[in-house]
Amino acid sequence: MGFRLCFVLSVLFSVPALAADAPWQNLISEFDANQQTVAGTWQLSKSELKAEAAAGARIALPFQPTTEYDFRISFTRNSGAHSVAMMFVVGQGQATFEVDAWGQHLSGIQMISGQPIRDNSTRKDNQAFENGRRYTMLVEVRKEGVKAYLDDQLLAEHKTDGSDLTTHEIWRMPDATSLGIGVHSSETTFHTVEVRPVSSTKLTAKATPAPALPGSASNSNPPAPSMRNQPGTQPRGSGKRVLLVIANQHFFYREYYDPLQALKQAGIQVDVAAGTKTICRPHQGSGEQGSGEVMPDLAITQAKASDYDAIMFSGGWGSSMYQYAFRGSYANRTYQGDPQIQAAVNRLLTEFIKQDKYVGALCHGVSVLAWARVDGKSILNGRRAVGSPRQSPGGRYPGLNSVPLSRWNAEVNGAILTPIRSIGDPRTSADDVLVDGKIITGEDDNSALLFGQTLARLLNGN
Repeated sequence: MGFRLCFVLSVLFSVPALAADAPWQNLISEFDANQQTVAGTWQLSKSELKAEAAAGARIALPFQPTTEYDFRISFTRNSGAHSVAMMFVVGQGQATFEVDAWGQHLSGIQMISGQPIRDNSTRKDNQAFENGRRYTMLVEVRKEGVKAYLDDQLLAEHKTDGSDLTTHEIWRMPDATSLGIGVHSSETTFHTVEVRPVSSTKLTAKATPAPALPGSASNSNPPAPSMRNQPGTQPRGSGKRVLLVIANQHFFYREYYDPLQALKQAGIQVDVAAGTKTICRPHQGSGEQGSGEVMPDLAITQAKASDYDAIMFSGGWGSSMYQYAFRGSYANRTYQGDPQIQAAVNRLLTEFIKQDKYVGALCHGVSVLAWARVDGKSILNGRRAVGSPRQSPGGRYPGLNSVPLSRWNAEVNGAILTPIRSIGDPRTSADDVLVDGKIITGEDDNSALLFGQTLARLLNGN
């Protein structure tokens, strides 16, 4: 009788005991760079996996979970200032748990119902890594949902069967049923990458199609023209004309599109310029429609201030390519720019200033004004402006040992910056647009629509 009772108890409690007893399985002991690398450069050395700094660097892992499991990584970010990501699977859905993300030190799960960390309920602010310090991230996947931890601290929790989960474009994997790890523009060493089953409970999701992501095949489009003269879309002209400058690589789509629409609705003609007259590609997940690719109307070297009433620079890290007097260096060489194009931008800005015309910029685009030089001084020297609290791109910055916030570019060049979100409602940056004479600055993409409306009002005199 005693034997039978012990046997029954053993059966009853064997499944929950599995979580504590099941061994961790090492997923990097036999890493194959050719088979597993999705993006970036990854190398296995002395049982540790090293990722070089690259945008969206990621690998697939040889594990396709179908039952409840734990997924754990231990790592050290050696350089850079951006996120580490764990691609996990729940039923038919795949998503990421990220820490130090979006250039804003955010943590959370994305995408949930098509929403990134910035916009969903798992968002947690002020989650920044310290380079050189070892961390552990853990994802617990159960039938009822997901919990995510950093160094044993619960950072995110989401009830899901997986049907509302998708991956952001930057972490898109070739196989949505496999686990993965990623790191964005930051050299990182992964000491361990492990999984363990915790029960035999199946993970299943309803057969609900995931929402289409910007740039995915379900809603992708060919490169769009700048839309400056599309029939039936432009009100009666005001006679005013604006030059809107975007980067050839990594402009922030919303900071291009929202001002463009506001200006067009006010009857203002807009020409779009870039460093070269070739297809311009946005940051993925920056509000793009379809691929978000834009064909500019002209190269900026062809532009003349006398043809326009105002010039504005959209943000995105790619706008760094126009920084005339910046003497640092960027991990992404595209951001370093071409000295001849930078000189052309500086000459153009000088013309606008000398002709007393409006000059503006959004978010990281403000750094272009900061590093411009007119009569040997920054355009923003002594001027009131707003600056973005988001991270600057990875690289080396003069006099600094780490990557600063984007607003540092304006501060170091003598701008008088307002506190973050200090204009209007402190809960949002949508109203953080500042006009100082003929200089207009906007804090970030949330300010983009008001920026365009403000510029239109100033140009039309109402």
